[in-house]
Amino acid sequence: MITTKKTWLWIAVTFALLAGILYWLSSGRPEPYPPFLSDSPSQTGIKAFYTLLDEQGEESARWDSKPSRLPEASGRQTLLMIEPFSTVSGAEMHQYEEWMEEGNTIWLMKNNPVGYFDTQVDYGVLPVGETTVEDENGRTYTVEVQQEHRLQTKGSDDVLLSDRQGVLAFQRSYGDGALIVGMNPDWFTNGMITDREHYEVITSILASEAEYSRIWFDEYIHGQDGFFAGLDVYPKWLIVFTLQLALFMLFFLWMQGKRFGPSFMPREAVVRFGDERLQALAAWYRKGEFYRESLAVQESYIRKLLQERFGVSSQASWEEIRHTLSYRLNDQDYRDWEKWTKTVEPLENLTGVDKKAFLDWSHTFDQMRKEVQGS
Repeated sequence: MITTKKTWLWIAVTFALLAGILYWLSSGRPEPYPPFLSDSPSQTGIKAFYTLLDEQGEESARWDSKPSRLPEASGRQTLLMIEPFSTVSGAEMHQYEEWMEEGNTIWLMKNNPVGYFDTQVDYGVLPVGETTVEDENGRTYTVEVQQEHRLQTKGSDDVLLSDRQGVLAFQRSYGDGALIVGMNPDWFTNGMITDREHYEVITSILASEAEYSRIWFDEYIHGQDGFFAGLDVYPKWLIVFTLQLALFMLFFLWMQGKRFGPSFMPREAVVRFGDERLQALAAWYRKGEFYRESLAVQESYIRKLLQERFGVSSQASWEEIRHTLSYRLNDQDYRDWEKWTKTVEPLENLTGVDKKAFLDWSHTFDQMRKEVQGS
């Protein structure tokens, strides 16, 4: 009995210390805000623009779920995607496109929108800084441009904003809806929206979408989706209490003698049906001298990994893949990828491969796989 009482006493002391530490960590410190969030009051947030739309009676709201769940409603809706933090996957990109084809509009603002909705840019534009831009109606504005590149347009695109160096924003039709692509997402931020004529440019483009019924601010692209993002609606004391309750239940079960552990896969299920099957398949390819077919399987797997990590289309040529990776990787990593892709590029025009070439190309594919998987 004395030992049990001492144990519960130490548990109570541990909970009290934990509560004190959590309270100290959460008090007296400014809350950090990532940039381009619609609820961020910092200089890099866009809460001012969101609040202004709300005060003007516009139907604006935040969207923090997957694009497959985008709402279907009567009337045209506009989704603002301001500087996504991570690359959107190919499947999600297709869902965004389907939503536009249903009659909605997506307005993408990104410093370099390459990789989104088949957007390309022209590089080497100078200078960076203050410039005069012209909209589709001939009105001019003074803004600050921070890119040394301009957007490429197709024949059916409508130019919404341009300067002497090229296009800064355009609109492209998608079914019954439209896509607006622009650069300089910093124009929306609390620290820059009132500088020069950034607000006037934003509202002029927004006015062209006069048929919209609601404006959505996409926070899913900022990582605002998932379980932990939903915890923000609860007070901190409730989160601390819930955490302590969970720890208490864990200690209680431990005191009752409950034990938890991993479930182990039988060795024969791994070896017999795993390694042996792969080895048999590899031996079949070698004995049948199906070298070209084997390389095609390896190439398809590398393209799948590149699509999952960088959002590169699996149907893209190696030259297009190099073009996309040049913006995603540092100079050293890009030089490696440039060498590897140029090594395997001749495979596209070959129908037969000998054993020596097969081993060389397989070694190159293996290097590419290890690099993209981070191993």
